[in-house]
Parts: sequence; structure tokens; C-alpha cells
Amino acid sequence: MTRRFDVSDAHSRATGVKAAVTSARRGRLVLLPTESVYAVLTDAFSQTGVAALRTLKARPDAAALPVAVASLSMLRGVAERLPPHGQALVDAFWPGPLTIICRQQPSLAWAVGGGRTLTVRMPLHPLALDVIGDVGPCVLMGADAPLDADPTDQPTPGIDVVLEAGPLPGPPLPSTVVDLRPERPVLLRAGSLGHGRLVSVVPDIQSPDVPGVPSP
Repeated sequence: MTRRFDVSDAHSRATGVKAAVTSARRGRLVLLPTESVYAVLTDAFSQTGVAALRTLKARPDAAALPVAVASLSMLRGVAERLPPHGQALVDAFWPGPLTIICRQQPSLAWAVGGGRTLTVRMPLHPLALDVIGDVGPCVLMGADAPLDADPTDQPTPGIDVVLEAGPLPGPPLPSTVVDLRPERPVLLRAGSLGHGRLVSVVPDIQSPDVPGVPSP
């Protein structure tokens, strides 16, 4: 049965965060707010949790899943050393709607897919950061919920814990996606940040005419 916590109340917030952390560590699914939409989260190192999230989102076993971190030290634990331009981007825009594609640490044993490629971001919401900060790297995927209504009014099959924060303000734009693997970073999707803001930090970023990548 889904457990719900109204995080507008300080006591309920603390209880809800603790329940969400425990649930994610046990390989269960948590619904919580990010900067623009509600998202489903689980421990990235839990095979049970990752499998449940793949089932919920209809993602095949081979598909790469996006990982969320709560700090730069957590990023360094899952990603190989970032190039200077990558470090400049995360310093400027994290936490926030920037998704980076980089190389993951070769020693990691998890089921997020993607081979050596890692898709990672740091969401801009204190609740998400609190939960991820305690759990560790998490798989985090949008719940396809509306922005102008509480998504917890909808059925939540497969969700163990819901952190209810009410309607979210948006904007309903996807995160900006930058590939840091080439020698020069490549903007794959402008998203919420836009090309101009990225150029102000990394002037030589490439912006090829390619379709946007799927929303992480």
C-alpha cells in the first residue's frame, strides 16, 4: 500500500524523507517533486528497484537509465574525471535542469544500462536532494504528471512512498542535455537553459543540427 506524506508540515516532511530513504534503499519506488515535475526514484544500486522502475516506465533491460546525484562528490563516485568544460558547466548550473552525458567509473556494479556511458543530473529541489543525499546515486525518471494538479490524486501503482508537495510551478521544459564525451562538448538539447546560457560558460560548445534526445 502506498504511504503518503504531506511535506508542507515539518514533522511530516522529516518522517516522509526518512520513509522515502528507507524505501529506496530496499529497492522500492518513491514519488517526489523535482524542479518541474514529479519523478519516480529508486536506489541506482538496487537491482530490484531498477527492475521495478524499468517495468513501471516500460524501459527494456538494455536501455540506459538516468542517474541523479545530490553533490559533486557523489558525481565523482560514479563518473570518471570530468574535463574542465564539464566541471565548469556543473559548477554553473547544478543543481538544476542540466543533464550531462559522460563516462562512468568502470568499477561500478549496477543495472542502469548504457555500458560505460552515464547520463546524470542533480535536480533542483530540496526534497529530492535530501533523499538522494541519504540514499546515494538514484535512478530518477519523470512521472508524466501534470504541473497544475497534485499528481498524487492519480493512481500510483507500484509506488511505495509519495512525498506530496502540491502543484509544481514548471516550466514544463525538459532538462538541457550536453554530451561531455567528445573533446568539445556537444549540446544535444537546449531545454530549460538554452544555448546562450551555456555559451556564456563554455564558449566552444558545439550545437549540431540533430533531433533532441529523449527526456531523461
